[in-house]
Amino acid sequence: MWLLPAVIVIVMVLSIGQRAYAEFSFNDQFSYIDETKVMHILGEIKNESNAAMRNVLITISFYDREENLLDEFPRVPALRVINPGESSPFEILFTDQKTVDDVANFTMSATGQTTELKEKQLKIISTNSRLDLLGTYYIYAVARNEGQESATNAIMIATLYDKDGRVIAIGNALAEAGPGSSNITAGSRAPFGIPITEKMQTPKTVKYSLVAESDQYGSDMIVLQASAPGLANGNQTQSGCLIATAAFGSDLAPQVQQLRLFRDGIALKTSAGSSFINVFNAWYYSFSPSVSNYERQTPWLQNTVRTLIYPLLGILSISALVYDLFTFGSELGIVAAGITASSLIGLLYFAPLGIALGIVGRKKHWEMSKVKVVLVSSWAAGTIAIVIAEIAAVEAVMMFGTSLLVLSAISTAVIAVARAVKL
Repeated sequence: MWLLPAVIVIVMVLSIGQRAYAEFSFNDQFSYIDETKVMHILGEIKNESNAAMRNVLITISFYDREENLLDEFPRVPALRVINPGESSPFEILFTDQKTVDDVANFTMSATGQTTELKEKQLKIISTNSRLDLLGTYYIYAVARNEGQESATNAIMIATLYDKDGRVIAIGNALAEAGPGSSNITAGSRAPFGIPITEKMQTPKTVKYSLVAESDQYGSDMIVLQASAPGLANGNQTQSGCLIATAAFGSDLAPQVQQLRLFRDGIALKTSAGSSFINVFNAWYYSFSPSVSNYERQTPWLQNTVRTLIYPLLGILSISALVYDLFTFGSELGIVAAGITASSLIGLLYFAPLGIALGIVGRKKHWEMSKVKVVLVSSWAAGTIAIVIAEIAAVEAVMMFGTSLLVLSAISTAVIAVARAVKL
């Protein structure tokens, strides 16, 4: 991989309907080519003029070694309005895979229209970040609307920086303000859950910034230190339960708090629990942002998810009781609680699969002896991996062991249901 030379271009553009000029500069640039042969150009565009700018459009021109123009790509920055002296992150993609290796240089320019200053009535009141061991960076933040009117279409934008201060990844998420809404009413607050999955770049993160924006208001940008892999860094909660929050309409709903209490108050306080949560988060956050966004706009889906979550709350309550029995060892307790939860989840949520397997097995006279061997082997492998990881303190082995034990418990419950139906 090679880096393109940083090119800083200051463009003077006559603003439509105004006699003033808009000046932009480009800073903290970084570029890389991903595994699909797409080039990413990231950085920050700063409004150097004395007027707020809207409808900002960045155009990047790519050239080969002979200074021949290869292509041009336009892109809007992350912020809708950039106040004087402030910056917005941006990412531009060069998507021509056939000529990407010919790119030797690029230049950037920007245009915009003057507009009114965007008031800073959104305040980021808490934030937490976490880089899991699979490379996904999770940021959870809460913002409050201190303005007099609702902040519609509220969004939080996260920017990751490396040790040299260059922009290496960008993420964003709409507010989880209520069922089907990203609007934060005056005086209220809302959470944001931002997963950033650029696994080639996230491990390089040294610091990150957050800024919130709505149609009416903006916020001050805050800059925070990044977390180490597998650890959390922040001043309040861990990353959000996005789907549950969308189902119950609030991050503060008691059902969401109960889910978070089991995760943060029990699982994350142990090595085995933290390892499994790392694996679970990598899977969960690969789809939960899009699902929760759709869920907030779909009442029937919210009702369905709520119905499905209530039994899970009961399962976690039983598992917490199991955990409390092991007062002599929290690691053994979380393993026992995890097996309990996984088995009950298998019996309840995967029962239709077990019934279907039992019906098919009865008709085709399936022999279950081979399945027993596989299950016993997986139980043994998971248990051995956890023991080795506890002794040697190897996080990757613990992640493998806990995940295998959870899958083994669910599979055993499914096979138990299938055998009962087959008999």
